[in-house]
Amino acid sequence: MGALAHNCLGLQPPTHLLHHPTMVLLSSGPIRAGSASTATHCQRHIANARHVLYHPLVVSAPLTPTRGDNLHVQAINAGVFFFRCTVCNNSDIFQKEMLRMGIHIPEKDASWELEENAYQELLQHYEHCDVRRCRCKEGRDYNVPNSKWEIKRCQSCGSSGTHLACSSLRSWEQNWECLDCRGITYNSGGFQKAKKHTLPNTNNVGINDCLLEESSPKLPRQSPGAQQKDLLRQGNKFRRDISTIIIELGFQITKKTKRLYINKADIWNSALNGFRNQKFNPAYTIEVAYVNENDNFGTEHPGSKQEFLSLLMQHLENSPLFEGSLSKNLSLNSQALKENHYYEAGKMLAISLAHGGPSPGFFSKTLFNCLVFGPENTFPTLDDVSDFDVAQILIRINSATNVADLNSIMNECYNYLELIGCLRIITSLSDKYLLAKDILAYHVIKRVQAPFESFKQGLKTLGVLEKIQTYPEAFYSIFCHKPENLSAKMLRDLFTVHTCDAQSLGFWNSYLQAVEDGKSATTLEDILIFATGCNSIPPAGFKPTPSVECLHMDFPVGNKCNNCLALPITNTYKEFQEKMDFSIRNTLRLEKEESSHYIGH
Repeated sequence: MGALAHNCLGLQPPTHLLHHPTMVLLSSGPIRAGSASTATHCQRHIANARHVLYHPLVVSAPLTPTRGDNLHVQAINAGVFFFRCTVCNNSDIFQKEMLRMGIHIPEKDASWELEENAYQELLQHYEHCDVRRCRCKEGRDYNVPNSKWEIKRCQSCGSSGTHLACSSLRSWEQNWECLDCRGITYNSGGFQKAKKHTLPNTNNVGINDCLLEESSPKLPRQSPGAQQKDLLRQGNKFRRDISTIIIELGFQITKKTKRLYINKADIWNSALNGFRNQKFNPAYTIEVAYVNENDNFGTEHPGSKQEFLSLLMQHLENSPLFEGSLSKNLSLNSQALKENHYYEAGKMLAISLAHGGPSPGFFSKTLFNCLVFGPENTFPTLDDVSDFDVAQILIRINSATNVADLNSIMNECYNYLELIGCLRIITSLSDKYLLAKDILAYHVIKRVQAPFESFKQGLKTLGVLEKIQTYPEAFYSIFCHKPENLSAKMLRDLFTVHTCDAQSLGFWNSYLQAVEDGKSATTLEDILIFATGCNSIPPAGFKPTPSVECLHMDFPVGNKCNNCLALPITNTYKEFQEKMDFSIRNTLRLEKEESSHYIGH
């Protein structure tokens, strides 16, 4: 009997049997549990073991009782469910042979399974919200089943969680994956990470750039005030990251197309009709065809999607849905609320971002914080009040120097304060701060609660709101700030030069510098609009990449569908500049007059 056979049964071979004929295993590889060869080996071991165990020398060997006791102890501790061969892990054949040899195997759980709550920690569910900005007032560990504050665990690892509301999940059935697992998932797909450029280039951005964002540290939730200060401290350094986040949103866009018929002179209504069409899907690729209602022939012209989205964002900024000068908040427009325009505005903004269009850049910090942290965690300021009368009331309250003045102001504004539910008993001068805070909260937030909720629902289109709440630092720069001013260097880097001789290329570079220095009738924004239809570079860049080519033609031509600018070939720089100024200035003027003519009628 070989040593392997005895070890299988926990026995040591007697000294007299060391020279007994042994079986040589032909396989040199490791024995794997459950394989056919394993079962054969185990049977052979036991078959040989029968002779050994009943051999008189074994019975009388000094080690046999000890090994037998060990088998008994192992059987009693393991029970029928866990008692098995320690070499091949087989239980059926092994237990039958042990029973035949007189080893009692109790029919019970293993001794280590009988200890009460022995593995209780393994049964505990992870209940902690790990998103970067937790919106729950009760904290990250607050969990209420069947509510928006129920904690959903990562579907991949189960060791990260989020409140349903903190990740804009509508129900428990929606899948959610933490950033770490999402990064691993996309890494396993063999995607290559693209190099980063000063200006975003959609043709050179890989999925890893978009998905492998740095995970947020799992720290206790900060107060809203501290969160807002963090946003301001970040500055523009997140500007580099926003392009990859926007491009990730663009991965949802399919190749299936949907054509929108847009009247540039009535951009809002034509866009509204297109987006409300039953066949419209925000995930379809948008094709734009420009039409003119005054054209009796019904002529269609191919249009630029980015120009259309840029015009749409400009209209939204100046629409009655928002109020304020530069930094805007939502207004209260009962007719727009009735016609669901706030929802459509949020939907349009989400579509613009996901389809590579421009960002709004006109949100107030208060409106942005309401979207990210919730209205209950946002504190407006006097700058958010666009109503002159309400602003004067707040100024007078803050300027009060004694209780008598404060009571006098309240008496004058009694009807208004009663209407908005801000009447209070004044006991000290410090009460003026609470009074002003209540008025601000009502006028800026509570008064427009219905428009805000409708706008917020529209912004959930294509998961845009979830991205905003996940990466507030990155989105803050494009929602609350206009893009940085263009420079000659930015346009030189933006446009790829094709088929231009050295002289024409020199004229182009000199012209850009002259425009930046104010030595031309046009602006750098005019040049960009002439070539692409946009007055600024979108967060995700242009697609296709803007290009410049030189052709033998009298005047420059801008192809906004392809973002291509064709330059004239001239003998002198003066002639080049005159032709550029004339074409760009007059083309933009005519487009503006057409829009003004429609609005005037």
